[in-house]
This record gives sequence, structure tokens and C-alpha cells, in this order.
Amino acid sequence: MTRSHHTSRTRSTLTLLVGCSMLGAAACSELSTLEQANPGQLQTSTLYVPTNAQLLVNGAIGDFQCAFLRYSVGSGVLMDELSNAISNSANFDYDRRTLPTNATYGTNTCNSTLQQPGVYTPLSTARSSADTVAARLEGWTDAQVANRTKLIGQSYAYAGYSLVLLGEGMCSAAINLSPEMTPAQLFAAAKTRFDKAITAATTASDAATINLATLGRARTLLDLGSLSAAATDAATITDPTYVANVATDATDARRQNSVYVVTVLNFFYTVDPSFRGLTFGGVADPRVSVVNSGKSGTTGAAIWQASKGLTATAPMAITRWSEAQLIQAENFVSTGNLNSAVAIINALHTKAGLPAYDATGQTAAQVLAQVIEERRREFFLEGHRLGDIRRYSIPLNPAAGTTFPQGGTYGTQACFPLPDVERINNPNIATP
Repeated sequence: MTRSHHTSRTRSTLTLLVGCSMLGAAACSELSTLEQANPGQLQTSTLYVPTNAQLLVNGAIGDFQCAFLRYSVGSGVLMDELSNAISNSANFDYDRRTLPTNATYGTNTCNSTLQQPGVYTPLSTARSSADTVAARLEGWTDAQVANRTKLIGQSYAYAGYSLVLLGEGMCSAAINLSPEMTPAQLFAAAKTRFDKAITAATTASDAATINLATLGRARTLLDLGSLSAAATDAATITDPTYVANVATDATDARRQNSVYVVTVLNFFYTVDPSFRGLTFGGVADPRVSVVNSGKSGTTGAAIWQASKGLTATAPMAITRWSEAQLIQAENFVSTGNLNSAVAIINALHTKAGLPAYDATGQTAAQVLAQVIEERRREFFLEGHRLGDIRRYSIPLNPAAGTTFPQGGTYGTQACFPLPDVERINNPNIATP
């Protein structure tokens, strides 16, 4: 399938005709090329019809899941979860936090190599796909589309998650040819989507989407600094087994576990030393279990692999019960209820088979530090670390100015800069 051709600006600034997971590589490559000829044209009049509603929603979900897999690796490399292991200058910039604004984090798509994961384009594509499908669904009727309200909820939920990750990962972004948007503006846009998703999913009695969107909204509210409201949402997730995973696949490169691709299938990256051998009370922490492969990348770095990414089909969690718990724990700390925060930490430790955390005599600041450490371990390589580093103002590791192993020094980047592909092609954003 291919889409009808118009002048292309950026995927964040266009209303896509359909999710890239449905179109394939040919239709979704070369974002930065302004003029693209597609010999086979697919008209919106034949694609965006009610009979294709489920297919369109599936495509939007697939776009987000692919974007999430790339973001989990890209954000992990930029921060402190993964380290470079391949002799390539573009990889050096990614790990060294010295990305130029024309780097592939801005232009690589879901069909590009994970050697330098695309971040901006996949997330922007996912957001556009989901928003476009939701708008179409709202224009159709229940008589035309079975489970229409349920599909609306699903579409808005994934649009919300795309915007949350853009807000947590990007220094700034744009959607639909908008002016440059701050993270706070992106979070506000995400909350709007989650509100709509929860309303629709509630009407449709779709418990899975209610949970997914409610935890997404809780994460968004946390990013916005609304701790109490975030905790209220998080408290609705009561099942300790709750998890929403990406649907991984062994043969489809877009859907393979991304940590597996970069540390097992290819030796592009290695688990950073700061995440190796972590224990609590002398007991190895299974949440950050890693193994030494006994092999090396082309830089000579030993390849350490995360147990959660040893196979192509290992699950990758978008969100789960422990996230809801730690949001509540953070709110308890903010209100001075340290005992309840500690109880949550210890419930997580019990689940992981770890010794109890003893907070006797500790201050609120010390308990909050433990909550942050629990988040570091619970959400290892699940796309939370970059947002947490920004929100909590965690010092960069290694510190800026520290010697980088392959030359130069570590930079100061704590987010992905707005890429040239957006700045140049969006008439509402000034060029430097």
C-alpha cells in the first residue's frame, strides 16, 4: 500500500493518510526529502472509510508501539542506561550527549536501523496517526462502525502516550505545523487526549483502555507537577499483575524487542556500568538483572545485556502497576506520610524478592531519593529514565566535561533538541 503524494514537510506537521505500520517502508522513508513521488496512489476516499476503522486503529497502535521501542533505546543511550559499543561517530554523539540538530534521532523512522534510534519522527508519526484516526471515528456513526466509541478511546490513548514521550524526551516539539511547543504544552495536549480516551473507554466499558489511559494521565499529571491528581488516578490501578506490554514479534523488525536488537542481535550498545550488579541489602535486584555476554563491540567495550531484552519477543512494558504505586509513593512523601510511602516501596521489594527498606530516622528527602531509585530500577530501559532525570533534576552521569572514551568530552544535553527537519520545514518556527 502507498499513500497519495503531496509535498512533504515533516511527519509531525502532516495529517498522515494511514499508520506507517500499514504502509510499509517505501511509503514511510526519507522524512527529510521535501518532494517524494509515489507511483501508486491511495486516495483518502478509499482508505478512510468506516469499513477500515479497526484496521486504521491497529495501524495507529502499531505506529506507537514501534516508536516506543525506539524511544526506550534512544533515551537510554542519551542518558545513563546504555553506553555505546560501536566505532561510529554518530553513535559517539548519541552517547556523548553532543547530538547535532541534523542527527538521525530527528529523521530516522521505524524502518531505519536501531544503531541510532529515531525518536522525533516515529513519535510524531504515531501521534499523527492516532489523532487522525480518532478524528475520523468521531465523524462516523455507531451504525457505520462497530465498537466505534471503544476505538475512539484506544486512538486517543495512544495519541496521549506519543505526546507524553515527546514532552519527556524532546527539548521542544511541534504538531500539525504548530509553533514550537514546550514540554508543558505537550503534556497539556497529552492530558486532553487521555481525558477523551477515558471518557470514551468508560462509555464503551473498555477496562483495558481505561487502565492504560488513566495511568498515562497519571504520568502526565506527574510531569505537570500535579502530584495529588496524579496519585488519584494511579490509585485506581489496584491489580498487582497489571501491565500493558508492546506486542513484540520475532520476525518483524519494527516489533522486535529493541534492547535485544542493540545488545544481542547487534553489538551496538552495552548496559551502562551504573546499571550493572545492582543489589539491595546484599541481594541481587532482579529488576535490573544483566549478564556479561563475553563478547565485545568494535570499540572494545564488553557487551552487557539486560535480562529483559535477551530475546526478540521479550515483553516491553509501556506501563504497569508498579508505576501507579510509585506515583502514589511520591505523593505520600510530598504530604509527609512517609510510612505509606515506605509501605509501597516494601510491597515492591516483596514482589521482587528483595529485603525490606528500613526508613527509620530518615527524612522526607531521603525517602524521596529512595522512591527515585526505585523508579530507576523498576523502569529500567522502559522509557522513563530521561523524563525522570529532567523532572527531578538528577545530575548527568557521567558529568558534562568528563572525558568520553572514544574522544572529546560528555556534553550537557538532557533532552533531544528540536531537529532541523522540523525547524526548516515548519513555517511557524523561526530558523536560527
